Amino acid sequence: MHSVKPLVDITIDRSLSEYITALVWAPVGNRLAIASGAGEVVLWQDFQETTLQAPNSTSIDALGFSGDGQWLAAAGQAGIVTLWRLSADSPELVKTLTWGSTWIDRLQWHPHQPWLAYNCSKTVHIWDAGQGETLATLELPASVQDLSWSPDGTLLAASAQQRVYIWEESRWISPQYEWELMAASRVLKWSPEGAYLASANQDNSVGILTWDNIRALKQSSEDEADSPALLAGLPGKVRQVAWADVPDAKQSPILATATRNLVAMWILIPDEGWQSWVLDLHQGTVLDVAFQPQTGLLASLSEDGCILLWQAAVEPVQVLKGAEEGFSCLTWHPTGEYLAAGGQQGEVLVWSLCPDARQQLLQQLEALL
Repeated sequence: MHSVKPLVDITIDRSLSEYITALVWAPVGNRLAIASGAGEVVLWQDFQETTLQAPNSTSIDALGFSGDGQWLAAAGQAGIVTLWRLSADSPELVKTLTWGSTWIDRLQWHPHQPWLAYNCSKTVHIWDAGQGETLATLELPASVQDLSWSPDGTLLAASAQQRVYIWEESRWISPQYEWELMAASRVLKWSPEGAYLASANQDNSVGILTWDNIRALKQSSEDEADSPALLAGLPGKVRQVAWADVPDAKQSPILATATRNLVAMWILIPDEGWQSWVLDLHQGTVLDVAFQPQTGLLASLSEDGCILLWQAAVEPVQVLKGAEEGFSCLTWHPTGEYLAAGGQQGEVLVWSLCPDARQQLLQQLEALL
């Protein structure tokens, strides 16, 4: 492995009572929200812990901060969406939205407004936390599998069975676009600049929609746009995808896909199409992948208890451990200063970046690209 070690000693190592289902950093400051399979919701402010919800035997599966960091939402097995307002003094429980026995496992805040989108069986609800009312209710023909706001907040994508529906935030009456797939879409992820939408599908493929092509089609009289790309032939279920936030990402986007015990990497080469390579050092199933903001450093996490760090998603540079029974999820701080990971026995670990590591990583990325 390369001699550069971008992360140093563990900053914090604590445990919740059960499997960590979700970890998310606030967009600003050092707030980390953590959820578990026992129903716990914990907030760390500068690593000082506040319990927002005690264990209740019903898992929390979705967790998210609003774009300004002033709201936190959690939802899961109980069919309840819980919202806290995060003031300077202490978090305040503001609202619970109850939907009976419906399992709510997807939620995402608008990047610039206090609007929370979440799934509820065949419906996507958009709750305006600022006004305390429903902004829109979007009906789909089947159960909603995933949803995702575009980075600029102008579009909301939601998948149901073999279609992805995309609405404009200024017009909720009907979708602006429908993307038909060959299999059910399970995970949706917009690229950092909003140019591409990735869909991880049940047939072990990933579809890539180029939104600029759709926009151009709608602004012209053409009947057909360029077909979305299909990245097929993956060895198993695609559990997670992640886009790199690096220079020239719009022209040459880089996508990581977690499948079986490896990470399949993809890059779009102008005039050549999507090219791939494989990162295959994991011994267990890869459950999550995430790029450090701006550097191209990729973290991949597997259930065998290892997190591998890959320089520019090519060369392994470090192995992180600390969850004896395996990891479950991970997330980078928005500044890239911290990496947090959750374990299958309730472990929560946070590593911090070396002071000079970021500049080294940027220089190495520039050389490779």
